[in-house]
Amino acid sequence: MNVLVVEDDEALSRTLEALLTAASMQVRRVFTGKAAAEAARAGGLDVIVLDIGLPDIDGFAVLGELRRDS
Repeated sequence: MNVLVVEDDEALSRTLEALLTAASMQVRRVFTGKAAAEAARAGGLDVIVLDIGLPDIDGFAVLGELRRDS
């Protein structure tokens, strides 16, 4: 399973990556809403773990953009 972790807190992002990797998942981490939208458009993801409080675009706006694109 391919997981995108969108979290601007480095420590939390690393923790999520470690836990998901231990569960045999492939993890890609990004730290901004813009990067999340770009990664989602590139495809190949099964799950997105999306933080709501991102530094550039909030997670709700990212979700809305992803829904429009899909």
